Amino acid sequence: MRKTIDFGAVADLYDVYVQWEVDVPFFRERCADARGEVLELMCGTGRLSLPLLRDGIRMTCVDYSAEMLRVFRERLAAERLAADVHEQDVRTLDLDRRFALILLPFHSFSEIVEPADRARALAAIRRHLASGGRVVATFHNPAVQAPRLDGVRRELCDRPLPGRAARLRVWSTATRTADGAVGEARQEYEIIGADGRVRETRALRLRFALADAATVAREVAAAGFRPLQVWGDYSRAPFDPERSPYMIWELGARMD
Repeated sequence: MRKTIDFGAVADLYDVYVQWEVDVPFFRERCADARGEVLELMCGTGRLSLPLLRDGIRMTCVDYSAEMLRVFRERLAAERLAADVHEQDVRTLDLDRRFALILLPFHSFSEIVEPADRARALAAIRRHLASGGRVVATFHNPAVQAPRLDGVRRELCDRPLPGRAARLRVWSTATRTADGAVGEARQEYEIIGADGRVRETRALRLRFALADAATVAREVAAAGFRPLQVWGDYSRAPFDPERSPYMIWELGARMD
C-alpha cells in the first residue's frame, strides 16, 4: 500500500529534530499494569519505545519505514536493549498474536488520511487486541490545530548535529485542504556548516487527518471499539473540544 508519509529521507535526522518527552510519563503509567507484551504501532525510531524498554516493559514495535527501523535497531543495540521489531503497515498488520495493550502515540494514527484506510487499520488493530485489552491512541484536536495551518513558514528546530561541526535547522509551512479535513505540510531540513552556510537540504511532505471527536467516535465504534476514556492532555484532564491540545482515546473492545 502507498505510504502516506515517507520518513526515509530524514530518518537519520529525525531524532535530532524530534526531542519530545512530554507524553513519556503518561505512557509509562498506562503500561504499569500491562500483562504481557505491549504493542507499539508506528513506532518510528523508538522515541517512546526506548524509555518503556528501559523500564523493563516487553515490547513489540511496528513501523512501515525500513529506514526509521534501522535507526531504532541501532539505538537498541547501543543500549543493549531488545524488542520484537517488525516492518509492517498498520493497515495490513499481521503478527498472529494478541496484546493486552496497544499504543499509537504522537498523533501517528492521524497520518492515515483516507477514511477507508483508517477503517482497515482499526480492523487490523481490533484483531490484535486480547480479551479485556486496551488501545491508547492520540489524535490532533482540529479546533486547536487548524488555526496553525495558515501557510506561514515557521522555524521548528535549530540544534547541533551530534558528531558533526554542523547544525540542523527545520522549517515548516502548513496548510489545510479546502474542506478542512486534511492538514498538509512541507518540512525543509537544512544542514548548516560551522561557517553558517547551508551545506545540504532535504524536504519532507506530510499529510494528516483533522478528524474531530465525533468522527473518531464513529470510526472506532464501526471497528468494534468502545471509548473507556477521552483525555485532553497528558495530565489526564478531560477533553475540551475547543481548548484541549490533544485527543487521547483509551479504547476497549465493544461487547455485542
